[in-house]
Amino acid sequence: MKKSTRWATAAAVPVAVIAASIVVPAVSATADVDLPDKTPQQVLALAASSSGASYSGTIEQTSDLGLPDVSARATGGGSSDAAGALELLTGSHTAKVYADGATKQRVQVIDDLAERNVIRDGSSVWAYDSKTKEATHATLPDQGAVEKPSALPDGTAVPQTPAELADLVLSSVEPTTTVTADSDVRVAGRDAYQVVLTPKDSSTLVASATLTVDAETGVPLKVVVAAKGQSDPALSAGFTSVDFGAPAASVFAFTPPADATVTDVTVPTGASGRSEGDAAHAEKTVIGSGWSTIVGVTPAAGSTDGTSSTDADTTGLLDQLTTKVDGGRVLETSLVSVLLTDDGRVFAGAVDASTLQAAVAGQ
Repeated sequence: MKKSTRWATAAAVPVAVIAASIVVPAVSATADVDLPDKTPQQVLALAASSSGASYSGTIEQTSDLGLPDVSARATGGGSSDAAGALELLTGSHTAKVYADGATKQRVQVIDDLAERNVIRDGSSVWAYDSKTKEATHATLPDQGAVEKPSALPDGTAVPQTPAELADLVLSSVEPTTTVTADSDVRVAGRDAYQVVLTPKDSSTLVASATLTVDAETGVPLKVVVAAKGQSDPALSAGFTSVDFGAPAASVFAFTPPADATVTDVTVPTGASGRSEGDAAHAEKTVIGSGWSTIVGVTPAAGSTDGTSSTDADTTGLLDQLTTKVDGGRVLETSLVSVLLTDDGRVFAGAVDASTLQAAVAGQ
């Protein structure tokens, strides 16, 4: 993978991990929605219990991270690897989502005259882009239902569902977070509870995260992440329509078109996230904890040193979005900062650029 492509993809993934966003029709909070009282902790427990639910629905997505809109570059042809990765963070998207328990999921992102799919059926995972006619296939190791359909190697990414985003939010709850109840609401025709999670950590860029949970099933219907000093949501993800019946089995069956370019990838096994003898696998670094956690990826010996040639469009886009600093370049948004070092390492966290640089320098 070219250095510029790896940088752009890595810049996209951490933001998607914090949350891939959505603007949905206004949530209705009226006197007609008056659910039995639950404590914030009971609402969180209800959400945590919904991991095996079955449903299908439509979500609409967008983000406001202070980045320029690169969607025109992403669809303009030519060398668009970097623009395509960053377009996930700046453009608006509509997606169809399907789930049947913990091991069958599909996310279908609808673009102009094209679509992107990530499909999991048991241990088999496919990613397909109809615009590029490229398909990637992976067979997951036998590790239960932990793997996500968006977790294919090499940064394959699609906007995440509210349930996936809620998992990430819930993982940061205690003891770093104040959790409060909010008004009962209606989302996509469903009565729902709301809780607001406010980080206690003053160094994070996250101001709050609002989780909306279906009152009957516990499935997260909407997640909104607010950034400090910004009036509009930085990230949000929510259903505009949802059906809690089990999708047909055919939804999760996929055969690549005859004209598709198919790539098979190997998913690492073992608790460390790497296969035995896999010397070329990148090393992961975690700095700090809670909402200000910084995650870094370091290429292993024998991997590319990042000196591959790059095209002018990709280089120009990265130069536009990043700032040159000692030892690399920094991408700073309202919610996340990414440090791209000259030796190919990538560090990201929901902190400002100076905090990120200082933490990495202290390693």
